[in-house]
Amino acid sequence: MSPALSTIPNPYADAHKSPEGPGDARPTTAQILADNDAIGKFVDKTFLVTGGTDGLGLETVRSLLKTGAHVWFSARNEGKAEKVKKELLQQDTSARLDWIKIDNASLESVQLGAEDFLRRSKNLNVLICNAGIGNVPHSLTKEGHEIQFGVNHLAHFYLFQLLRPLLLASSTPSFNSRVVTVSSLAHSFATDYAELVDLGPGYNPLVAYGQSKTANIWMTNEIERRYGAHGIHGIAVHPGNIQTAAFLTFDQRAMEKLAPIFQKEEFQKAFLSVEQGAANQVLAAIGRDFEGKGGFYMNECGVAQIWPDNVEMQSNGYLPWAYNPEGEKRLWADSLEMVGLKDEQ
Repeated sequence: MSPALSTIPNPYADAHKSPEGPGDARPTTAQILADNDAIGKFVDKTFLVTGGTDGLGLETVRSLLKTGAHVWFSARNEGKAEKVKKELLQQDTSARLDWIKIDNASLESVQLGAEDFLRRSKNLNVLICNAGIGNVPHSLTKEGHEIQFGVNHLAHFYLFQLLRPLLLASSTPSFNSRVVTVSSLAHSFATDYAELVDLGPGYNPLVAYGQSKTANIWMTNEIERRYGAHGIHGIAVHPGNIQTAAFLTFDQRAMEKLAPIFQKEEFQKAFLSVEQGAANQVLAAIGRDFEGKGGFYMNECGVAQIWPDNVEMQSNGYLPWAYNPEGEKRLWADSLEMVGLKDEQ
């Protein structure tokens, strides 16, 4: 779908041509809000950000509060969540901020969190699937799924299914509902979750992470295919290269493989601040140019372009398997089976 949407303007393209590291001319969340005239303009909207207590999630929550919307976030730890809520409300006493408890490593927790949200909120305009882990040693979710696939994709897939009726009901002609998944250039590490067959000594955390990030893209593509005409649009984003707390959990083997890439000068300059990285998901959530559109993968605050054939790896763009209708449909069907739901179509 992306090539057909490549005409969506990207006013930030020039700012990304010669990166100079965190804090350079590339846009921040503040610039995105200002450029889209979003400050205080979303008072009738409701946003939910998963994983809102750290890094990109926290900055996304902080930024969306400035729109005047009712912002919710999910968290695993009650003490941490309450601390974040208290600090953000101290910064803006008029803000509307709440949270729900969800541990993405447990589908039961996802269900309980969704039920809590549905009891307490009558609207949901944008779901931002931000929570995630990356390149961690092998383990399983509570239900026995590979941990990165389970946390990064399956939990969000289940959450979407549970909140889908509310997203549909909240969609309006002037502002269609949106589902934003935080993917990564790491989708280039693996094409298909079905390849994840060796969970023993041969487990490769980079491949597993890549499969979960491809799944993030495939999920939003299929959301667009199924629900775009009904007022829910799916957008996947690569926030950029950011050194967040997630780096602390990386498997040592993964770090050893990634270190030579990250040490290259062009990759060092491509790194962003958290405020710059979160700009991508904030733009996907409120950007005026994306109204009524979806089924594409974003980076550098615009629709991503395919990698040139002669480039092994770069800090932006996508590989061909990011758009795979057959794979997307299969992932959807398999995910429904994994979470114990039937296809409504």
